[in-house]
Amino acid sequence: MSTGERYVLLVSNFATTAVVSRILTPQEIGVSVIGMAILAIALSVREFSSSSFLIQRGELSREDIRGAFTVMFVLTGIAVTVLLAASPILASVYAEPNLVPYFRVISACLFLDALVILVNALLRREMAFGKVAAISITNGATGAVATIALAFAGFSYMSFAWAWLIGSGLAACLALALCPHFWMFKPTLANWRAMVSFGGYNGSIAILFRIFDALPLLLLGRLVSPNAAALFSRTLLIGQIPDKLLLGGAVAVVLPAFSAEVRQGSDLKRPYLAALSIVTAFYWPALLVLSVLAYPVVDVVLGRQWIEAAPLVQVVAIALLFSFSFELNYPVLVAVGAIRDLFIRALIVFPLSGILLSMAGVFGGLQAAAWCMLVTIPFQAYVALSFVRRRLGLKLKDIAAALWRSAVMAIASAAGPLCVAFLSGTGFALSHGQALAAGVLALGGWGAALVLTRHPLVDEIIKSIPGFGRASLRPAE
Repeated sequence: MSTGERYVLLVSNFATTAVVSRILTPQEIGVSVIGMAILAIALSVREFSSSSFLIQRGELSREDIRGAFTVMFVLTGIAVTVLLAASPILASVYAEPNLVPYFRVISACLFLDALVILVNALLRREMAFGKVAAISITNGATGAVATIALAFAGFSYMSFAWAWLIGSGLAACLALALCPHFWMFKPTLANWRAMVSFGGYNGSIAILFRIFDALPLLLLGRLVSPNAAALFSRTLLIGQIPDKLLLGGAVAVVLPAFSAEVRQGSDLKRPYLAALSIVTAFYWPALLVLSVLAYPVVDVVLGRQWIEAAPLVQVVAIALLFSFSFELNYPVLVAVGAIRDLFIRALIVFPLSGILLSMAGVFGGLQAAAWCMLVTIPFQAYVALSFVRRRLGLKLKDIAAALWRSAVMAIASAAGPLCVAFLSGTGFALSHGQALAAGVLALGGWGAALVLTRHPLVDEIIKSIPGFGRASLRPAE
């Protein structure tokens, strides 16, 4: 259910990106990129009432739920008030008066989103991913259609803001229809200490992450141009395709599943290693193939006017190979009650990474920023895995044993596309036909390596086939 939801949202998001990138100019999209970067920082304060608190809590009472919504609503109000008051100043700083109406419309969306976040957290706790999917698809698909329609109608950068409002409104209505427990919205601050204990760390992590994640975009938009901010934003969007396409569905299930294991007294070492093995079997090959096929992918998804992002995507895709554990580290540490470890990790990695990336972008340009990620992402991965290893009692040889088959699959997947690029005479600037041939070869290499290495993914595939049950092609170990 979760994976199906993510695929539907991905299709709608990429369709929107492909169409809107051909309607609006990089300058117009740059306004929205800057606005969303500022908004991300403002919204991080809402994480002090994190939905993760509701998912991981052992025993959940009505007071917990009502208290979580009360705090989230209050924090949203604070964020909106500050954002609206600061919008004229921010517009002046960026010489973009268009930011003022953009923030006014977006502010209304945030209250609707708070309601949706609460309902989705409760549904995820109960593993009701079908209902979560219905809400998310309604929000995403409606927003996609509205964005394209409004862009065609000449709403320019405001297409994103008005479409968000339309999608959030419909999603909130559906959430209430699927979970019509209106008692949730009665204000209370009962059990606030447990919430603040968890939310204090979680909110601080969110603030650190959002500030230093948005910092490069904000500085590029202010010191270089909105066009540069838009170009770097689109580079990251393309680089994150494998993450969103292959891991998005699993990630939504990981925290509820790990939390359920902990409540039952199970050890998370083996599930974590198994998850790493499965994740990298898809993630690493996809990133390597994306790096080879960056030019045709950018051409298809964004259009020729964005082709200068292709060499940036090639570098970013390689850097993201080191992020293989990122989507699993947060849920596993939250599940074992190590939220403080996550905060310490954030203090170590986010400021340094954000400052280095920003300096590289401002003083060295977009190419320097992309190459800088080859330093910052491995650094983040090393620190994050250090905390997880300590909590779960993992050794480096345990991780290596879980990953080596995936590494072989990644190399085998990239071999075919690299041969096509070498023989094409045009380097990586492949035609669409050549890119299609390269993709077929990549899939063949992936499948051959999957079988030859006897990857654990083989067992998972067999289990999913009706009639095979829990049969396995792998010998007993």
